[in-house]
Amino acid sequence: MMDSGMACGKLFAAGLALALGACAMGPTNPGPQTLADLQAAHDWQYEAGERLNADWASGVQGILGAMTRPQAITAIQAAGFECTYGEAHEDYPDPMAVCSRSFATRRCQMDWEISSTADKGMVTWVDGAFTRDCVGVADDWPDEVKSAIDDQLAPATPPAAPKG
Repeated sequence: MMDSGMACGKLFAAGLALALGACAMGPTNPGPQTLADLQAAHDWQYEAGERLNADWASGVQGILGAMTRPQAITAIQAAGFECTYGEAHEDYPDPMAVCSRSFATRRCQMDWEISSTADKGMVTWVDGAFTRDCVGVADDWPDEVKSAIDDQLAPATPPAAPKG
């Protein structure tokens, strides 16, 4: 009798573990589908710079990584980025593209960059980087930057972060 109770207990525990495991996985969330979605997913002047940079890089890779070169450049330009290109070569006809976008608030100057290479019309490598220069140096990312924004050309006290 005790053996059947233990078996039921083990069965219950196994079933509970399976159910909780399935719930923990949650719904499938593929993440942002466009660069505009990725940009809208964060509060770029207030969130931690390290996390923003990591999310930007992984998001850019996820969105653009499987595209053709023309699709990627179109998506990048549609998100407001301006691109410069390296020189093409007969052995490497698709030059590297370095694309950037900047935006400033009274509190911070923010810059996003996307770099990509392609071969035979397909993106072969893509990466993203985020930098931020804010009033004072405490929220600068990735390094403290002593700049005009720190010399009282912006409000002396940074505005408070929005609550919520």
